[in-house]
Amino acid sequence: MHVTASYKPAYIYGGPIMSVSMLTEQLTVAGHSTDVFTTTANGKKELDVEIQTPLLIDGVNVTFYERITKDHTHFSPALLSAIWRKAKEYDVIHIHAWWNLVSVLSCLLAIMQKVPVLVSPRGTLSNYSFNNRNHIVKALIHQLLTKPLLKKCFIHTTSDYEYHAAQKLINARGFFNIPNFIRLGQHNDTKVIETKCCLKLIFFSRIEEKKGLDMLLDFI
Repeated sequence: MHVTASYKPAYIYGGPIMSVSMLTEQLTVAGHSTDVFTTTANGKKELDVEIQTPLLIDGVNVTFYERITKDHTHFSPALLSAIWRKAKEYDVIHIHAWWNLVSVLSCLLAIMQKVPVLVSPRGTLSNYSFNNRNHIVKALIHQLLTKPLLKKCFIHTTSDYEYHAAQKLINARGFFNIPNFIRLGQHNDTKVIETKCCLKLIFFSRIEEKKGLDMLLDFI
C-alpha cells in the first residue's frame, strides 16, 4: 500500500506527483501488487474523481478519499478509516512525504497494526523543514510524536544529500537511498550553441541547497 496526500492528476503539487506515480507504475510493471490510497487534494480545489472506488490510472489501482481540510494538512477521516481496516492485507505500507495529517496519522495507524512502514520524506525531513515556517510547532510535534514514530520505520531517500540529512535527524530502523525514476527524451543529441552573450538560465524552484543549483552551475 502506498499512502500519499495527493496523486496525479494533481500536478499542481509539482515534482512529487511525478516521482511517486512513476515509482508505483514501475512496481506494477515489475509484477508487484501495488495499491495507492490518496485524497482528492488539488491545491485549494478537489479533483473531479470518483471517491472510495479503485480507479486504474496508468496501470495502478488508485483509491481517492475526500479530505475535509482544503490546506496542506489534507485531513481525510475516510482515508484513515480505510487504512485502519485494510492495513493488515499488505506486506508493507509505503508513506510518501511528511508534515501532513495523512502521512503522520497513517504511519501511526500502520504501526499500531504492526505492519512494516517505509517512509519516503520527499525532502520534508531536513534542516530546511525545521527552520522554515512553523518551525517551533514542527519541532514540538517532532519531539513528541513524529520522532518516536519514525524510529520504528524504514526511511527511503532519493539523493545522497537527503540520505545524510535524514540520518542526522532520525534514528530509524534502516535507511535506503534509491534515486527517483526519470523519463528521458527519445532524442539525446546535443547541440553546442555559440553565443556572444551571457548564458540565460531559467530555474523553476526555490533557491535552497538541496535543489542542487550549485551542481547545475558547475555542470554548465
